[in-house]
Amino acid sequence: MLIPGYQDRFSEDVNVAALTVDGWHHAERPGFWALYWREFLLPDEDDLLPEIWGASGDDLDELFDSASWPVLRMGLGGGAELAVVFRNLREEGGVDFLVLPNGGRDAIEIAGLDGHQRGPGLSWAELAAVAGRQRNPARRAQTLLLLAPAFGDEAADTPDAVALLVKAMRTLGAIGDTERVATAAVSDEVHFWGHVPWVAGVPGSEYAPRNPDSLFALPEASRRLVTELLMP
Repeated sequence: MLIPGYQDRFSEDVNVAALTVDGWHHAERPGFWALYWREFLLPDEDDLLPEIWGASGDDLDELFDSASWPVLRMGLGGGAELAVVFRNLREEGGVDFLVLPNGGRDAIEIAGLDGHQRGPGLSWAELAAVAGRQRNPARRAQTLLLLAPAFGDEAADTPDAVALLVKAMRTLGAIGDTERVATAAVSDEVHFWGHVPWVAGVPGSEYAPRNPDSLFALPEASRRLVTELLMP
């Protein structure tokens, strides 16, 4: 799979085009959500996540198999996309969240989940809007849950946000105390950077590529393009 500009991050002996493969089939399995949210969003809910999904995630070892890098892409409109890449390098594994502008322009990383986290990459309003653009209820629910680890926004701590997450989880087959999990997802119990204030489209985190004063700041033109493509 060709992701323009993404190969440039890696040494020549890593053939990213050959490693990256469509990964949407993983999202059809309940164990995926138990594993994904346990690893990258709510590690403290280790017992409850498998319970509400009716699966442990233990049958998804291939998700992190270095033989391939699953990629899940979703439309942003106008030919642009947002991609989630499971970067299964043996020593530097993680998950990358990329905005893919149209016209074959280079991918722009807005968040990364690994030992040197970068983010948050999405506000709550942007996350909900991207999910709302998808083609059917199941894909909208998958997109909301898939992108949840990349968002971090203190404005999300509302009953409406909890209700939207609960609806998405139940659409994908979750049972039991989904409200507890959704409430944790919009609170500061989440992994990596917690929830931060956003001012004029800029997250208040020193780790966020979309913050011009951060350690991982994107070039100004890239930041503006991302804001335009993700605008609710």
